[in-house]
Amino acid sequence: MEPFIRTTSFAGFRELVAKLGGDPWPLLQRFRIKPELLDDEDARVPLRSLVGLLECAAQELDCADFGLRMAEYQNLHVLGPIAVMARSSTSVGHALAEIVRFIGYHSSGVRLDLDRSEPQAPRLVIDLLLPGPVPQRQMVELAMGVGHNTMKLLCGAGFSAQSILLCGVSPLPLARYRRYFHTEVYGGQACNALVLTQQQLSQRIEQQDANLHRMLGQYLSQVHGQSASDLVDQVRRLVLRLLPTQQCRLPLIAEQLGLHERALQRQLAEQGRRFDELLESIRRDRADLYLAERDIPMSQIAGMLGYSEQSVFNRACRRWFASTPGERRRLLLEQRRG
Repeated sequence: MEPFIRTTSFAGFRELVAKLGGDPWPLLQRFRIKPELLDDEDARVPLRSLVGLLECAAQELDCADFGLRMAEYQNLHVLGPIAVMARSSTSVGHALAEIVRFIGYHSSGVRLDLDRSEPQAPRLVIDLLLPGPVPQRQMVELAMGVGHNTMKLLCGAGFSAQSILLCGVSPLPLARYRRYFHTEVYGGQACNALVLTQQQLSQRIEQQDANLHRMLGQYLSQVHGQSASDLVDQVRRLVLRLLPTQQCRLPLIAEQLGLHERALQRQLAEQGRRFDELLESIRRDRADLYLAERDIPMSQIAGMLGYSEQSVFNRACRRWFASTPGERRRLLLEQRRG
């Protein structure tokens, strides 16, 4: 099913395009986005439309940091009732867990994960779920910027992440990202993430309101309860988290979920899924994402996909795409230029 996103995520688009000397209306119409929907907080449009719109605007307006600039117009409040629920939580960590839990209400194509596997370096991981080799750097950087602004809102204006991880290699100098995030930035990583501190997650939220929080939780569970607890989504998050460790195995995934290996297999089968097929699908999608970045070495991609040897990755590419990694990269880069 095609993922959608609420039009609150277009906040600042019209203003930024005008500031850069462009006209937002022809751009919106080109991607079949009705301008009046941008003023309707409950409206939704295909996520692919917003992703394509941002890439097109960045290219036509010669603005390589369009996504980051647009993020300056947005913060937690683009999430609507999820934002109110987060602001009424007991702590920053609790707020982030609730945002992760209900992000599907805002967009079925945005995946978040609060990875606490390294206690000294918890990470808020941000990912897009768009099938196919779709250029999406501007949207990813918009989401990362909004994540940063959200943390500033929850923690205070002085917030600074330990570091920022970016998947892929950007044409922008790292200094541009450092100016925005006010911390060290690393490109070519296995995921997009804000690396936080345990102290930041433990920080209390002054506006906490148990009654409001409970009411909003009930509301969001009713309108989006199924996706909030979906087993397949939990498995996907753990696979993405464990792939770079080269320890992504069914027994470990089951242990992380508090299930016996056979119980996990049975529950996945009830949803028409198999673990090995799910793992294969995620690896194939991530391979396209990484290969579309010209400067990430093949050996690094193999490692990020959980393969201990380059030759295993080569065989997987032939199975998925009937081509070598190098051939697949050339095709993806040609499609991007076209």
